[in-house]
Amino acid sequence: MLFIAFVPIGINKRTLRGNGVLYMSTLWVVGDSTLSAFTDKYYYPRYGYGTKLSAYLDDTVKVRNIALSGRSSKSFLTEPEYKELLSGMQNGDYLIVGFGHNDEKMEEARHTSGKGRYTDKGSFANSIYENYYLKAKEVGCTTILCTPIVRRPADGVWTDDCMHVTGNQGEFTGGDYPQAIRDMGKDLDIPVVDMTKITRHMYDILGADNTKYLHAWPSNKESSVDNTHTNIWGGRVNAYLCLAEIKKLGVQGLAEHVVLDDKKDELEDGFAIPSKEYLVSDPSYVPVVFNANLKDSKRWAEYDGWKGTVFGDIPPESDFSQFTLEPVDGGVHIAVADNAGKIATVTDGLAMYYKKVPVGRNFTLSARVRVNSYFKNDQVSFGLMVRDDCYIDMQTPEALGDYVAAAPYLLTREEGLVKCFARKSGNLFYGGTTKGGIAVGETIDVRIISSNDGYALYFGDDEAMTGGFDFKLTSVDPDNVYVGMFAARNADVTFTDIKLEYN
Repeated sequence: MLFIAFVPIGINKRTLRGNGVLYMSTLWVVGDSTLSAFTDKYYYPRYGYGTKLSAYLDDTVKVRNIALSGRSSKSFLTEPEYKELLSGMQNGDYLIVGFGHNDEKMEEARHTSGKGRYTDKGSFANSIYENYYLKAKEVGCTTILCTPIVRRPADGVWTDDCMHVTGNQGEFTGGDYPQAIRDMGKDLDIPVVDMTKITRHMYDILGADNTKYLHAWPSNKESSVDNTHTNIWGGRVNAYLCLAEIKKLGVQGLAEHVVLDDKKDELEDGFAIPSKEYLVSDPSYVPVVFNANLKDSKRWAEYDGWKGTVFGDIPPESDFSQFTLEPVDGGVHIAVADNAGKIATVTDGLAMYYKKVPVGRNFTLSARVRVNSYFKNDQVSFGLMVRDDCYIDMQTPEALGDYVAAAPYLLTREEGLVKCFARKSGNLFYGGTTKGGIAVGETIDVRIISSNDGYALYFGDDEAMTGGFDFKLTSVDPDNVYVGMFAARNADVTFTDIKLEYN
């Protein structure tokens, strides 16, 4: 007997799986690094919760996670993934929107205001409303708004930064970003998953000593914990919490397909999360091993005994085309392009001209740095540095050795720009701040003086910074320190009048 199968009209656009069963809908996921996928070589690699949503949905829902690290609701619009979203959404689909972490950044390319209703141009809510909610509504796709997950407070004390509440900085208007989403959802009757509130509650129950295991670790050292990005367990936990709330909200057509059966750790107040058994380290992780017998780089020309190198958290498999290290008349030119490198809370990536100096030999390193150009980003920096380790043209996401830097940081903050900083025992901390921004074309005097007590750091006309910099840089290389000029993350600078004098 001949059997003829008929595909109902309206379903034929759905995806046919290999077993012949149709996906009834697609769950689209857009957002930032807290939802996106990664290809880390971390000890505990980063996993956004968008990567684990499928673990708590039945097989009739297809998850298409196109969230991207570093993007805001504004900057995501320029990406091919946004075009894919617009062309791919269909009637009966669902869209999770999870921005906020980068909308609050005081940068023109990413910033939206946390103040204002969804009808106010330039606001975070308006960006979500016009570019995502309305686009989804036009094709019959249901939008679900997610407030941003909290940043982990290492000491358990909640700050505005952890909760995505910012003040104004110059031309940029801050605000309460989670509240903007809550208000928009209430005004337009859009389902809101309050991940800010939910994750804060969970962190309060677990306590700071336990929440670090929800987060990525670039190295096998506890001090390397990334307080923003989750690991595989944290991603799974947040996916579970998100879909549990969607089920609770009764989002029609999706809630029915949420499956919460799982190994769980029961917490207080009836709160439960997926078991910590899901926390596994990357078996391919190999810790960095320091070798003081440095081989000279073949990529960068020397200048008066200063040798060039690029190392740390730079793009994987970089061909180093983003970096420029070259001698010029009277000094060296260092430039970093295309968002390569960074000075971040738990990791660094930089281009540097260096010399090796024996431990115990006190010195003064000074120079004039001309700011040719830079992109205002909180991970940009340039200036002088003294380190307890150095590597030659090596990529690694690990937080490496300790250092002091006579250099600006947090360059988006014109009224609170950091003028000196350091890394000690893996932890980044700041010296004083200076008023006013740094202008392109400006030339700044920088200096580091070493002594038996530690280091004195000078940036411009400001007084010496010594507090907090009174430690030895001997934890990695007990015999030498590595001194020189550096740049990171979209900075283009020229150093002249470079002097290394022994005291």
